[in-house]
Amino acid sequence: MTRIYWCEFPSECNWKNISSWMKGETLITYIACTSRENYEKQKQEIQKDYKNIEVNAWPILPKEKGYWFSGYTAKKNIDALDQYRGLKIKLDIEPPIPKTYSFFTALDWLFLNLFRTAPNKEYLQQKINSLSKDTDIILSSFPLPAFLLKQWGWAENKKIKYNYMFYSSFIPKILLPFYKMYYKNFCKNKNAFFALGIIGHGIFNNEPRYKNVQELKQDIRFFRKIKKDNLVFFELSGLSKEKEYFLATREKDIRRESS
Repeated sequence: MTRIYWCEFPSECNWKNISSWMKGETLITYIACTSRENYEKQKQEIQKDYKNIEVNAWPILPKEKGYWFSGYTAKKNIDALDQYRGLKIKLDIEPPIPKTYSFFTALDWLFLNLFRTAPNKEYLQQKINSLSKDTDIILSSFPLPAFLLKQWGWAENKKIKYNYMFYSSFIPKILLPFYKMYYKNFCKNKNAFFALGIIGHGIFNNEPRYKNVQELKQDIRFFRKIKKDNLVFFELSGLSKEKEYFLATREKDIRRESS
């Protein structure tokens, strides 16, 4: 059983709460960072007082450059990944960030970009494969077949770990049973991490969130039922203000409860 936490807003995170709630255990997090220097500075600040937090890197770009990495990213910005060589890093492989979020704009953004030609997809794949020789990489994206993700620069080799977003809070309730049916089949033969959420907010600040902790627990039970127990939780700064949610992510045995 592995638990990892994405932290998109390290400056908003109550690290004191997180450290104390771990009760001496080590928490693994990947923090958003704009450069190696930015990462090292944040890591030093966090670990100065909280030794039981393992701080790894989540490279991001300025919004005007796409925020996430993909085959649409300019080569010089892809080259910026070289500075993270030798670290443990998480990379989101997604098309450039849209201007606004809603369920319908997200669908348009997702499907339109599946059929566009990403000019630097091979360049990004080469960069990721090169980095993977001495860098511990988790590639993260949507639960889509590899042949589609490769359109965005998704790379596959045995040295890379993978994460797929589940994020049931984004799915309308009426569609959730069908989504779970799809996801169960999707992850059947995958040795990967699966990200649950969301708790708190994301980069748009208006993303749908869990309405109560039972929704989070239901998602954890879903993955245990299908024997997938390497889970990621998004987002740590939100969790740091919600003790009940955080403790639910650490439970070793979440039993069925009445809603």
